Amino acid sequence: MVFKRYLRAARRDPLWMLGWVGGFWLFGTILVLIINATVNDERDYACMGALFSLAGLLPGTLSRGGGSGHVRFRLAVIMGQTRRSFLLWDTVITLLLTGMGLLFSWGLWHVESGLYRLLYPGYADDLPLGLVFNWRVLLLLMVVLAVMTVFFTGITQRYGTKGFGLLWLLLWGGCMVIPGALGSAADGGTSLLARLGSGILWAAGLLPPAAWAAAGVVLLVGLAATGVLSLKKAEVRL
Repeated sequence: MVFKRYLRAARRDPLWMLGWVGGFWLFGTILVLIINATVNDERDYACMGALFSLAGLLPGTLSRGGGSGHVRFRLAVIMGQTRRSFLLWDTVITLLLTGMGLLFSWGLWHVESGLYRLLYPGYADDLPLGLVFNWRVLLLLMVVLAVMTVFFTGITQRYGTKGFGLLWLLLWGGCMVIPGALGSAADGGTSLLARLGSGILWAAGLLPPAAWAAAGVVLLVGLAATGVLSLKKAEVRL
């Protein structure tokens, strides 16, 4: 069966996913412990380890098995697999791995919460991660990451590592800048970062949530279509 071949090729991918998620969680948890031991007198810091572990899903998905999607695509085509077969089964495996990573992150969240309650009596988590670990949100994250994998694979196959690097910088740059900008705007700051956050909040208020949800669906469909078309037209050489 074709699917078994893809599973065999991806047999080490779960270890990479667990390594990324667990590594990010460990870094965030150690960071909280250091901050609480040196700076934060109230010791009510949020479960940053669990939040970081969710961020670890991104590299764990895009760099499955230590290689990017375009490497898997080239190997599949060279070994005689059709592009349609690759798109189907590679996406299925991506969804399974992402689900495993989310389940692992959920477990680490409970471990971290228990650790803080043990170390800090009266500890209260101010970050409502329970809203994130809702099955609807987790399902949405699985779909988003699967679409991003197809998109990144197609762009990298067509434009090379420069295309992948540019997308990677834009993605991580946005993940780092936007939350800080929103926080600065909420605090009433006047810096350039705060103005950026105010602009984002202003733009978010232009449309109702349903309209933004529809725009998100259109964006996901567009990214998926771009990735699929790029792979269908991509030339693969030995």
